[in-house]
Amino acid sequence: MTGNGMQTINESLRLRHVYSTLVDFGASGLVDRTPLGGTRRALQRWIYRVPGPIPALPAAVRTRVLIEQLGPTYVKLGQIVSSQAAVLPDDWREQLDLLQNEVPPAPYEGIRSVIVAELGAPPEELYASFDQRPLAAASLAQVHRAVLHDGTQVAVKVQRPNLQRQVRSDLGIARLFGRYAERRSGWARQVGVAGMLNEFSSTLLEELDYYTEAYNMERLAKNLESIDGVRVPKLYRALSSQRVLTQEFVKGVKISDVSAMRAAGLDVAAIGDAALRAAMKMLLIDGFFHGDPHPGNLFVDLDTGDVTFLDCGMVGELSVAKRAHLVALLWSFTRDDMAGMGQQLRALSVPFREVRDDNFAHDFERKMSRYPKGGHGDVQRVLSGAMDVLRDNGLRLDPQLTLALKAMAQSSAFFTPLAPADRPFSTAALDSVKDLAKDTFTEEYVVEVGKKEANKVLARVLQEAPDYLRGLLSVSEQLKRGKISLYLDTSSLDRQVNRLRAISVVIVLALLLAGALIGSSIATGVLSQPGSNEPVAAQWAQYAFFGSVVLSAVLIVVFLARMVSDMRREHRDGADRR
Repeated sequence: MTGNGMQTINESLRLRHVYSTLVDFGASGLVDRTPLGGTRRALQRWIYRVPGPIPALPAAVRTRVLIEQLGPTYVKLGQIVSSQAAVLPDDWREQLDLLQNEVPPAPYEGIRSVIVAELGAPPEELYASFDQRPLAAASLAQVHRAVLHDGTQVAVKVQRPNLQRQVRSDLGIARLFGRYAERRSGWARQVGVAGMLNEFSSTLLEELDYYTEAYNMERLAKNLESIDGVRVPKLYRALSSQRVLTQEFVKGVKISDVSAMRAAGLDVAAIGDAALRAAMKMLLIDGFFHGDPHPGNLFVDLDTGDVTFLDCGMVGELSVAKRAHLVALLWSFTRDDMAGMGQQLRALSVPFREVRDDNFAHDFERKMSRYPKGGHGDVQRVLSGAMDVLRDNGLRLDPQLTLALKAMAQSSAFFTPLAPADRPFSTAALDSVKDLAKDTFTEEYVVEVGKKEANKVLARVLQEAPDYLRGLLSVSEQLKRGKISLYLDTSSLDRQVNRLRAISVVIVLALLLAGALIGSSIATGVLSQPGSNEPVAAQWAQYAFFGSVVLSAVLIVVFLARMVSDMRREHRDGADRR
């Protein structure tokens, strides 16, 4: 059986599983809303011998359980939604946050089989010791603690067994749904549901390739070398592959555990500044940034105060122009320039339906006016509100910019609890960018960037040179033969000339008829005067006048018919060319 055929079978089986799971949860929720719900829970208590009464689960809890039952792809989607938690009710935010931390682990035998398949030997041979109980379990992988043969403690990230087959089936279903939605719904076409799901699919498939994450780790580590107190874990490439990643074990607490850091005698404000400086360097200076810097991915060593950025699977890249717009966005926010903020976001966005810029500017200023001034507003809420205004006015950002704004909001989330009350995130971030720019944009840096851009231009020239060279050689060959052939498409010009000729004829006829009308009307008036001796001539003048009127009417009808015919022909020609 071909790969495509097997993939189709997997998608069909997966679709049946998703459908049955949704039906089961839907039926269960429907029963809970009827008087039978209490009886059902009483029977469950009796069958499973639960000591206390079983409460009816709230909708947020049921949704979280449903997402976990559907599997890793849907958990990942839930995590993306939870990253926009500022616009969610508290109970929904709390439940979706559990998707980040409380995913049931896979059995050890399955994890062991993945390591053997990827690294060619079982973990008991590759490592001096390997803890079978995972330190953490996420939607796509879980992490085990191990010790190398030289005594170094490491963390081994192992992809869940059979994950790729299930994820690819889920993504195939999602893309099918996107195409179906766009065929059936004008809103889905405007928003670009199929494109969004394709982008999510590509990003998720990249996360399944740990070679990509290994590259991200090494590149981010190099970029952060100049930031004191911040680091990325050391990678052990010999014990890493597409589905297994071995890195140094990072001890410490989450950056959100402020009480533990203070109890250890650490300067939490200095830790927050260092982490923020690193985040802004990645985001607004380098343009290659950690795409998920939530507090769970930043660990603080209680002995040294060093901050380590974990989980480098999701990264983003921004062009110089987009970085400049984001810096201007920060600057506008700190100065309460809501109109400037709106202009920056408008410049970064693209429409998915007709946009009225005056309505957007009015809505943006009205929405932003509700937040505290002087850059003291909650950046997560401000950015979420700004995204709402963009969407309501038919605008959207590209995926990289959306990821960048999410990373900025998450940076605010880890920085604000550590900073003094009089130091808002936006001001601190802008100060960091100013200092980093002085240290980064040296003469050597500008020269290096110039070389890179020159190489890009040269590569493009070399790519297109064969076409230009063939054209030049063709001209040279024709010149040697003493002649040169030029092709000029005059079809559109011919149509215009013919149209001008027809218009000229109509104008001449119109002038002649106008003269006949005027002359016959004058003659009729003169020859019809009392005492006139030319009654026959007056009669013929009247005939000429009425004949000229009739001919004028005919000419007008012909002209209008010709104009309509030309318009239809041009429309058909344009459709054929498309």
